[in-house]
Amino acid sequence: MRILIVNTIYYIQGGAPIYTLKLAQLLKQNGHKAIPFSMKHPQNLPSQYEKYFPEYIDFKKELREKHIKNIINVARRTFYFKEAKEKMQSLLDDEKIDIVHLNNFLHHLSLSIIDPIVERNIPIVWTLHDHILVCPNTNLFDDRLSIPCARCDSFLKRISYPILRRCKKNSILASTMAAAEAFYIAAKKPHKIPELFISPSEFLKEQHTKMGFDTSRFIVVPNFVDCDRFKPHTEPGQYALYFGRLSAEKGLKYLIEAFAKMKDKNLVIVGTGPDEGNLRGLASSSGADNITFSGYQTGETLLKSIYNARFTILPSTCFENAPLAILESFASGKPVLASDIGGIPELISDDVGRLFSPGNAYEIIEAVQQLWDRTDKLKSMGENARKLAEEKFSPDKHIEQIVKIYKDAIARKQP
Repeated sequence: MRILIVNTIYYIQGGAPIYTLKLAQLLKQNGHKAIPFSMKHPQNLPSQYEKYFPEYIDFKKELREKHIKNIINVARRTFYFKEAKEKMQSLLDDEKIDIVHLNNFLHHLSLSIIDPIVERNIPIVWTLHDHILVCPNTNLFDDRLSIPCARCDSFLKRISYPILRRCKKNSILASTMAAAEAFYIAAKKPHKIPELFISPSEFLKEQHTKMGFDTSRFIVVPNFVDCDRFKPHTEPGQYALYFGRLSAEKGLKYLIEAFAKMKDKNLVIVGTGPDEGNLRGLASSSGADNITFSGYQTGETLLKSIYNARFTILPSTCFENAPLAILESFASGKPVLASDIGGIPELISDDVGRLFSPGNAYEIIEAVQQLWDRTDKLKSMGENARKLAEEKFSPDKHIEQIVKIYKDAIARKQP
């Protein structure tokens, strides 16, 4: 099959881009042709299809300047991006495509790319990596209050609550744009277009149902991890590890609060993000010399940090979907301690980790102290975690499910 894989960016940054790049590689290994469609960007991986990519725009930079010209430019890209539509038309004219696999594409590429696909009667599947169809802030999180939020369970709430609550970036401008996009999405009804939706977790599907979305065409397919890339290191290391984005919804302030009370236990924080300065300040003011910030890491450097950890911790206070960090920890033979929220409980049982209430430093302390000195238990949990990754989240199992979905979508499109 020849699959057009659509995602906003074509380089490694966050869950959706990582997934799309790995999926393309997996499809190629199984004899299929994966063709990317994305924005141009200096960090993009090389691609012979880059000539079809529309120009890059930095929304944060544009809106930061608060100039009317910049605001209009962002709105234009969000609601109707002529260049993206024309580039999609050109690609589809030049390449025979059997199916289009949408991932994250709203905002920067816009719904305008859908029309050329529909006009050519090409079947579409759409993997939802977030809640953009039911949540104007996309992640079921109130940025102003730093709390989980699933209040927008109707059309009227989706176009009014963001403005009233300033839930996106605690900004009236960003929140108004989010509400306007929610109105536009409701008007265009893109949810009626794909033959099938792919949900990486039962939670995401159930949450869409609760918020009034028709999930009859949803198929749950867990993310995958290539265990061949990770060597199991089940011997417990000397520190607990968090790796990922440093932002408020990740609950890191509670993790720092917990380890500030356990000075005999070390914590390493790998990553960067908008909350890094605040988190470093919190650790310093708490006198937590046992907490180390190691900055952004990738490749072998990151793998070494994971391998040398006692276990990894994901203290999110937002409704996580299906975090790749958990699967990568499992593949490395490491147990995971994580918040009992969103799709996380679907991945973690007592034989591979522990769950604690989100936003609760005392439960983090309890979970850490329960396992820290039980090296035999940690090793056994690490072995279980690796086995789980190999059996349930393997690339072979994933590609089998994805190809079946492609075939089902193509069959649905035929008269």
